[in-house]
Amino acid sequence: MQKLKHEPAYYETTKFKWRQRIGFGISDYACNLAYLLANTYLLFYYTNCAGLAAGAVGFMFVVTKFIDAFTDYMVGAMIDRTDTKMGRYRPWMLYGAPVLAVGMVLLFSVPTGWSAGAKLAWAYVTYVIFSFGYTLVNIPMAPIVSSLSPSATERTKISTTRTVFSNLGSLTSSLFVLPMVYFFSGSKDATGTALATGYRNTNIVLGIIVIIIMAVCVFSIVEINPPTKSAGKSSLIKDIGSLVKNKYYIMFLGEVFFLFLGYLSMYGAMQYYYTYIVGDVSGMSLALTLLTLLAIPTMILAAYLNGKGIAKIKLIQFGAIVDIVGYAILFFTSDGTIATAALGLIGLGFGFRSSMFFSMMPDIFDYTEWQVGRNLGGTQNAIQGFVNKVSSAAASAIVSALLVWGNYDASKLDKAIADGVDIATKYPQTHTAINFAFGGLALVSTVMAVVVLLPYDLDKKYPQIRADLDKRHNENA
Repeated sequence: MQKLKHEPAYYETTKFKWRQRIGFGISDYACNLAYLLANTYLLFYYTNCAGLAAGAVGFMFVVTKFIDAFTDYMVGAMIDRTDTKMGRYRPWMLYGAPVLAVGMVLLFSVPTGWSAGAKLAWAYVTYVIFSFGYTLVNIPMAPIVSSLSPSATERTKISTTRTVFSNLGSLTSSLFVLPMVYFFSGSKDATGTALATGYRNTNIVLGIIVIIIMAVCVFSIVEINPPTKSAGKSSLIKDIGSLVKNKYYIMFLGEVFFLFLGYLSMYGAMQYYYTYIVGDVSGMSLALTLLTLLAIPTMILAAYLNGKGIAKIKLIQFGAIVDIVGYAILFFTSDGTIATAALGLIGLGFGFRSSMFFSMMPDIFDYTEWQVGRNLGGTQNAIQGFVNKVSSAAASAIVSALLVWGNYDASKLDKAIADGVDIATKYPQTHTAINFAFGGLALVSTVMAVVVLLPYDLDKKYPQIRADLDKRHNENA
């Protein structure tokens, strides 16, 4: 349990609450820098800079998830048993940041002069290091929200601030990553080894930023509402048995998979789309800017409407319907201007979804504790994080498979673009593959995300559950 330095009244002041909201929020700014670097640029880097085959890369994304299954549960279970003067969650966020930063750099440092097999081996090892670093930092970030405040309203404000900063991290990625890559590459037209150097040096800079931000975060937040009970001795079988009893958690895992499958497949195919379908990769910056900026006002609006009594489930489902419209437009167009406008619409919908997504998590974790009498927030977020990674791997693997199906050949496509040849005419199968990867997969998965949450009614039950947990907390104080 964290040792508190002030009287309880201090932690109820507006000054402290805003310090904590912003301090915690910037943690997801850092995480999103790392997350989107891997999910937006890594596949393109592997195929176009490192010279790896798309099929081999897609298979790697799937295989490494088996390692993540072990490390994610291990870290989550250890978090549930952590008890230090810094608290349960803060130490993991602080000491995991350097591991994540090193992983970011190694990920984009494939030795381009090595053989194909050696480069692929490097990709496997460094992707595992990166994923483990992300696990160390990210898994504590959902259950810690319950420890930052006992108030459901304040938790929603903390979670909303987190999502706003998350999108600012996305905005930073969209505005500055490619210009930084081109700067370090020496030219906007750089290819091969020069372009690979640009990606590596960009990640060195961003890795340092991640370490600094996570340190500021950890020393700006306080675990003032520790769990009512320790998880105590347990086992994988017992933990899983406890979690299976929570039907809302099972629904939530389905939501995690389909939400991120759609969103990340779109991100993974975006650079291909703007490079070869639109023929102007510079348009990608505007698209990403709209996608991230337009989500911020709807995040804030969603938190406001939830504070006025509108259920979280209604808000997240409304956002999903807006996104379905946007993805449908992406699927049926090859026009860059229309696609960019559709991405703006998707940003508006995703603002509702992401804000309520993170706000729902503490409620679901509390429901498990209310059911089984044990706080398993670390384990729950570990499994959720693993499902997120599986979704990410599935998105990358499916996009890779589509590229293989479409006979993707970067050198031929680059030459066609340079010669002013229409890709849809000369390489129609490649054109179809990229277009479907960009919009079609996201459309299907978002429809599924709506379906899996149809039976969700925890919002109606939560006030009584929270009251029961507060009573237990007072009895054990």
